[in-house]
Amino acid sequence: MQEFPYILSECEEINQVLHKPINSTQRIKYTCLNVSQNYIILGSTSGSIYLFNREPCTFQQLIPLSEGIVSLVSISPDEKTIALATTRGIVCIVTLKPTIKLVATSNEHAYEKITCLCWNDNSSEIYVGDGTGKVSVIILSVFTVNGMFQSPSHILMNLESSIVQLNYSSSLLLISTLTRCYICDTIHEQYKQIGNKGRNGEFGACFYKIPIEQQNVKTLTVKKGQDIGKKKSSFSLISENNSDVSELNSIKIFCARPSSRFWEISANGVVLKTHQFKELLAIPPMKIHRIIKHELEQRNNINQTWTTQSINFPQLFVIASKYLFSYTLNGLYILDPVNPNVVLWNNEFTNITMADVIDNKIYLMISDNEFHCLTLYTLDELILHLYYTNQYYDCLETCITYKSQLLKLINDQNIGDIYNIETNQRQKLENDEISVLLQPLISILKSNLNLNPIKLESGIVVVNAGNLKTKFTEDHQQNKLTITHQQISSSSFESESIIEISSVQNTSSKITDILETNSDDLSLNENLIKKIQNDIEPVFTLSNNIKISTSEKEVEKFILDIRKEMDNVESLQQTIPNYKDLAYDLIQNAKINCTKTFLTNVSIELLRTTMNTIIIDHFMGAFVLINTINYNECTCGFPLATDRQINEPNFLEIGKALLDKFVNKSTDKCIYLCNRVPYMWREYITLYMKQQYAIEDILSQCLLIGDSVTLSIILPTLDANQWKLITKYLKLMNDKKCLSCEQQLITLTNNISSINWNGIILEVMKKDGPDTAMVFLKKLETLIPFQTFDKSIFQSFIFTKILHHHGLQLAVDFNKCNSNVHGYNTMCSTKIKDQLIEVLKKDIARFDNKNILSTGAHHWGMRYKSKNKSSTCPCCTLSLQTSVLLDNNGIAIFPCGHTYHVVCMIEKKLSKCNLH
Repeated sequence: MQEFPYILSECEEINQVLHKPINSTQRIKYTCLNVSQNYIILGSTSGSIYLFNREPCTFQQLIPLSEGIVSLVSISPDEKTIALATTRGIVCIVTLKPTIKLVATSNEHAYEKITCLCWNDNSSEIYVGDGTGKVSVIILSVFTVNGMFQSPSHILMNLESSIVQLNYSSSLLLISTLTRCYICDTIHEQYKQIGNKGRNGEFGACFYKIPIEQQNVKTLTVKKGQDIGKKKSSFSLISENNSDVSELNSIKIFCARPSSRFWEISANGVVLKTHQFKELLAIPPMKIHRIIKHELEQRNNINQTWTTQSINFPQLFVIASKYLFSYTLNGLYILDPVNPNVVLWNNEFTNITMADVIDNKIYLMISDNEFHCLTLYTLDELILHLYYTNQYYDCLETCITYKSQLLKLINDQNIGDIYNIETNQRQKLENDEISVLLQPLISILKSNLNLNPIKLESGIVVVNAGNLKTKFTEDHQQNKLTITHQQISSSSFESESIIEISSVQNTSSKITDILETNSDDLSLNENLIKKIQNDIEPVFTLSNNIKISTSEKEVEKFILDIRKEMDNVESLQQTIPNYKDLAYDLIQNAKINCTKTFLTNVSIELLRTTMNTIIIDHFMGAFVLINTINYNECTCGFPLATDRQINEPNFLEIGKALLDKFVNKSTDKCIYLCNRVPYMWREYITLYMKQQYAIEDILSQCLLIGDSVTLSIILPTLDANQWKLITKYLKLMNDKKCLSCEQQLITLTNNISSINWNGIILEVMKKDGPDTAMVFLKKLETLIPFQTFDKSIFQSFIFTKILHHHGLQLAVDFNKCNSNVHGYNTMCSTKIKDQLIEVLKKDIARFDNKNILSTGAHHWGMRYKSKNKSSTCPCCTLSLQTSVLLDNNGIAIFPCGHTYHVVCMIEKKLSKCNLH
């Protein structure tokens, strides 16, 4: 089947999320952008760094610095360190892990404009280029290992013009200046010029790794970390014909030239050929795919004539592991360098100031501080992505918008139904109807993906490789294992909050039995089962070795080993993509089993005394993994309310110890823990208030959790301004909006505003007594006038006040929904309500002096059943069960435990037990 065209799609809105941390001020602006696998990093005019999670885009951390306006920022490949450059020419190194800390600054480029930052592959060195042509290196190992008195930076070379781009791969450093390109061997400390022809302008250059199937068998391998700690000296220039610079057969270099040309260069700096894209760029631009009000812009410029384009590409990146991406002030360009061709180009953005690429995504920063995230899809990948993320209407609109392209590639007989629906009819279709309508097309596209084999790095060729080729099908496709997984969960694993696997062999044998019964639908064989078993077994072996007497050093080693083993196990999903869900189930169960063993066997005293961040973080992750249920976030990263019950978590003492660890050091970690394990708010809120932190910072989270105990501690202490915040939050909750960004939560189905005010009042009553609770109730009636209260709370007030008056510090709960009330076990049971009313009326009618009700002996409707049937009344020495003496007066029970007939006490005029 013919290949589908490529499309740039903007399905993800990141601009609002990225601007949220600075919305409250007009003074701070973002200045630069960098993207890694897990993070988006933004520099700012304030000198601080703003750290975001990438997928989904959520704000994580503000890293305050005071070295001046940030001009460039770059995170290391291992994502543990950030390098930033300021407008004053200062380079700062900030560690993210294990703790955020400014560890070094370099003044080698002071008062010069720093133009490039580039990390080496193992995150041990950062290369810096400036506007004068100077290139320096900062060696992290110098100041982290060898001592604080050695200079962490060193000048490598002074070139003839400004540095335009730096790129690093496998010990080779590629440098592009305004006039020339250079290839540097960082091991032998030599560099050479690429080609003889100069140029004048900003032209990028980058390494391009040849796809595995195109590589020669013989390659030069550079040992990881061999250059760590080595002190760098100035690089020496070697001649054009000298071949000492290392040659890696798996790497090529592409260097931009004037007039839309590229040099293709070998790893040792020899120019192999020149590619000309000027004529190839004489095609119309491809518009960005966007869903706008459920209608896609039509591509009306297909037949428009475009002339050749002479472009100087100032930066080069590799996108989707096989294409080159570059941008100019007003254009985006994606080019195929292997089979020279223009994949697509676009001219919708103006004044592009910065761009970065990760996988198949492009992140753009526009001059007015606007951000965009674009994804490169083939048309079939885009359609499948929308379908498997349940965006059925958008998927249908996309099919109709690209109708001409689809019909060229797929027979109209198979998908004709999609195009027979009028526009006004499409908008009336339900999701289920659209899903059924799209199903024939989806089946064809899936089969097309699965037909093309791919070659793994191990050399294995995967024939049915569709799920390996597209990430979204890994994440969303529901394959034939759905029924099987339900069977596995019901037969192999226990349906408890903590799932245990007592034996890997048992589990594997049960899975084998299940798979054999479904042999018509599945193609798993014995080798696959053995692979799953063998990969998971080391995790259990390691887990069983941890003991309560294990030393701190041994615990740290165990954590590192178990992480390594889990990484190995998770690679299962890459090797068996068609059975990803099965592998995921087994991996998750292994994690939970290992986590429970760790929390059970490692001493809590170690957590309380250790300063080892690896151990502390592992305790945190383990506690959250065991106890987190149904945690959801808004797209802005703020927690959402759920209907989860607030139950005491497993390993509560570990949770308390974690809060004690972080309470004075990291409020963010405490809030993270409490949001995911809501019960911990009860423990944290008291610690939080003792620290005199601003209560406004956590009001919204506590309201979302809706825990009566937590709210009973906070709400009575609030002032008028803080209650205004409460009123605002309640309105947002009623409107089903996020309490942080205030966007509508369309997918939210449960009512998140159902706060149990009766329960909060009762908790205040239990904690502080009925008088304080009554003051709080009156305040609620004033501040929230439309709130109604159940009559049970007033009944509770009456009886609690009576008990307090007689010195019994208990709170009575008349809540009819109280799940702890069963039968006749309590005077608050609804089952004796009618009897209680009748008895009280009789009591009142019997006595002429009504004051006796407050001092005399009476039963108040309580039903007493003696454990010892032969027990007797101390006054008359007759059995307490004598029906004549019981009559309607009953018995009296004293705190000492002695019991009397009430009739006998009246006759003897007793007001207290006479046995003492």
